[in-house]
Parts: sequence; C-alpha cells; structure tokens
Amino acid sequence: MKAEILKHFIEHDAELAPHADYLAAISKPSVDITYATEAPKSHESRFGGQPMLPKGFVWPTHELGEYRFLGQINFAEMHDSSGLLPTSGLLVLLYAYDEDGEIFWGDDGYVLAYYYPSIDQLTLYPQAEITAAKKLQFSTGVEIPRRKDLRQDWPFDTDALYDLAELDGYSENYLLGYPFFYSLAYDPTPSDEWLSLLTITSDEALDFLWHDGDMLMVFIEKAKLANADFSYLKADAG
Repeated sequence: MKAEILKHFIEHDAELAPHADYLAAISKPSVDITYATEAPKSHESRFGGQPMLPKGFVWPTHELGEYRFLGQINFAEMHDSSGLLPTSGLLVLLYAYDEDGEIFWGDDGYVLAYYYPSIDQLTLYPQAEITAAKKLQFSTGVEIPRRKDLRQDWPFDTDALYDLAELDGYSENYLLGYPFFYSLAYDPTPSDEWLSLLTITSDEALDFLWHDGDMLMVFIEKAKLANADFSYLKADAG
C-alpha cells in the first residue's frame, strides 16, 4: 500500500507506534494490483482474457491436461522504484489446470512464465478457451506482514495487523511484498535466495479458485529476477 498510508496507520495505532522503527526495518517494496473499469487493450496488463504471444507459440500441456492463461503484466505500466522488477517488457503467466482438480499447486511447473523484453513481435494468441478479462492497475508502495505467522519475532500484540485490511488502497492482489501466509512447506521466507513475486486471490469471475478460495502465491529466486529470468517459479496456495 502507499507508504504514507501505512506510516499514518502505524503512527496512530497505540500498539504499533512504539515499534515504528521495527516495522520500518521489516517493510518490503510492493506493487498493489487493482482492476480498472474499462476492458484491456491487447498489450495491457490483465488477468484472464487472451495473452499476447509470439507467432508459432506452442501452448504447453501437463500430464493431467492443459495450461490456462492466468494473466499478463506489462512492466512499462508501473513505476516501481525498488529496482527489483523489469522496467519494460511483458510477462505472460499460465497455470496448470485439470477438470478433476487433481493437479497440485506445489508441483514444479504449476505456474509457467514467459518474459518478452519487447512486445513489438507479439500478437493475441487464439487459444481455444477465452475467459473474462480484467484490466490491471498498479500502485507502488510498501508492505509489512499481514499475518502473525509470517514472523516469529513480533514485539507487540499482532491483533493490530487485522486492521490493515481496512486501510485505503489495501489489495489482495499484489507483486513483491510478503506472501499472504505460510507457504512453500510452511516457510514464509523459503530462503534468502527467494522472493515473493505475485500474490493473487481467488476470483469466481475469472474462474480462479486456489485451494478452496485461498490465495495463489508465486515465488522467484532473487538472482533470476535480477536478470529478468522467469524460467523457474515456485507456487503455493495453502
């Protein structure tokens, strides 16, 4: 969320204010995602709809079925000052799907990503199934853990964290920051080598249903992100 909103919240909360320095030290850059009212243009960021891909792209499959289009992120649309994300290019995300729900979100390859530094040679891909599309808007800011179980060193009563959801600009969809809850074998920070890349809530309109209505959390290695290498991601949803 916006840094000034979070700062005001901390300074005016009797439980949190004495620990402002601690919270500043553990804060992480984030990019909140909200939905625009208008339909997305072909090159714009969205969840659902059709992806922009190069001609001749071969749609991937997995042992239980095909992949579905999750969304695409046009990094040129955001103004992330963290230096962690690319400043341009298009990231196309697919996720493994099967009608019987047997696929496991923790398996390698559950989320596939394709990064294209330039969108000039991309075109709308005519996949067989096209879902509803929601255009994305981005707002850069900072993030502190939203849940008690993300850290073990809290110096205050963590009930105050529940009020974060009431703040202006709070979003359940975001890039970077902290994962929503314990993840990757119940480790909220799988190691210093990994970052939380994307957190997405379930959304019936998009046919996104992660772990009976939970959140999908996608992780990337820091070194790979620094090189705009999205070839290997990990995911969890419960």
